[in-house]
Amino acid sequence: MDSFHELRRQLLILGIFRCVEAIAWTSIFPYVYFMIQSFDQVPDDNKAADTDAGIAFYAGVMVSVFTFCEFLSATVWARVSDHIGRRPTLLLGIVGSILSALSFGFSRSLAAAVAARAIGGLLNPNVGVVQTCVGELAKRKEQQAKAFSYVPFLRGLGSLLGPVLGGLLAEPTKLYPNVFPKGSVWEDYPFLLPNLVVVVLFFISLLVGTCFLEETHPTRTKPDRELPWLRSLWIMISEARMFRRWFTYTQIKQDETRDARSPDYEDHAQDQETVELEELNVPAVPLENDDVSGSKPPSAPSAFTTQVILQIVAVSLLAYHKVSSDIIIPTFLATPKQQDMEGTATEHRSIFHFNGGFGLNIQSISHILLSQALVAIIAQMFVIPAVVERYGPLLVFRCTISVFPLMYVLTPYVAQLPRLLSITFILVDLWIKVVLSSAGSICSGILITNTVPSRIHLARINGIAASMGCLARSVGPLVSGQLFDWGSRTGYVGVAFWALGAVALCGAIESWFLKDYP
Repeated sequence: MDSFHELRRQLLILGIFRCVEAIAWTSIFPYVYFMIQSFDQVPDDNKAADTDAGIAFYAGVMVSVFTFCEFLSATVWARVSDHIGRRPTLLLGIVGSILSALSFGFSRSLAAAVAARAIGGLLNPNVGVVQTCVGELAKRKEQQAKAFSYVPFLRGLGSLLGPVLGGLLAEPTKLYPNVFPKGSVWEDYPFLLPNLVVVVLFFISLLVGTCFLEETHPTRTKPDRELPWLRSLWIMISEARMFRRWFTYTQIKQDETRDARSPDYEDHAQDQETVELEELNVPAVPLENDDVSGSKPPSAPSAFTTQVILQIVAVSLLAYHKVSSDIIIPTFLATPKQQDMEGTATEHRSIFHFNGGFGLNIQSISHILLSQALVAIIAQMFVIPAVVERYGPLLVFRCTISVFPLMYVLTPYVAQLPRLLSITFILVDLWIKVVLSSAGSICSGILITNTVPSRIHLARINGIAASMGCLARSVGPLVSGQLFDWGSRTGYVGVAFWALGAVALCGAIESWFLKDYP
């Protein structure tokens, strides 16, 4: 597509997918603390589960299982999208998300809630496939800053609505007793209502995608309507059987039925032919416009160059500390202040030995997360694209990543300030972090696209990057939840944030080895 105006409708649809996914993802943050607190079937071998500290661990589990299952399935989904196309893959993922949200809303035990989150992670192809679609749509570098900002902007909008939706609709019999009376299904399932709203939004996005989403796969520029849905589902199940070969990728052969006059076909044909001939150990025959002076035609470049690997590492480190912070912050905000926990305020033994959080309720937490998402929306709309376009994604990425270590070091001290001052400073802290993480995510998407040695590898590399990012998002909340648990019990509540600062410092150092070209 030649102009950004022509891209906008397709980016809007992709953005709607990510927006609804973000609503489903963030809507649990305000109430996950209270949801886990309401479960009766918490494992008996961890008595700390009934304490504020123990809940942080189980909140981390609730998030980690989703992202770990995304890690397990990301490469499978990338292969599925190459077989059946990006469009049917994304639509199948929405169906899986609907099942996950319904199951989570009806959960009455920790095991059921974790299983529902696992289903959502396994059946979610969005992280890698949507990124691939954007890269395939924005073929010109001058389009990238806007294109790669467009979808995160809408995802940020979902992050804006999600905490509000979860905070205002969870436990409706307590908040709106006249509308949702006690003794009804809403009391038996106090967290069902926000998930039902999420299901409705997923269904709307499914209708929009079915009617208007176009295929972006290089060899499937028209929707493949000849492939029945049941056959698509069977291919997906068959791909899962090859799970042991995540990273063994076989390039799909050129569709012989494709119209050879298509511009997309012509751009893709020469690289594709070279790859296929190389696999058969047959020398590639140069086309008419190639240099025939006797030199051997260049083979297709390897997908995993040093720069690609470094970009994947950078994305993983950012995902680790960003999502870990997103998970422990609501628990930190809900944890009682030190004087409330101990009865009286105590003097600190050192600048590192202190405890307590903010003692906020579910509505106050949702309002804070709302303000954070609102700042992200404004930044992504008016600030980040202009800054990236002026200074370039590499410089912006390095600068934003380098600020995180200091921010994490200072965060736990904010709760020790007087009430009004502490709320003000935590808001500023979260606003700065969300702008930095938004800029970092946008820049990393551009950098991965720019460092891919060939467009035919884009889906594969985005799939691997999404997979490793999901693994980081799985490990991060678990480790951070454990550290927050230990720190709350021993009087070192800041240790979880300081550990994130160390990870962010590694990412800041690594960013100076990145480049903006293959």
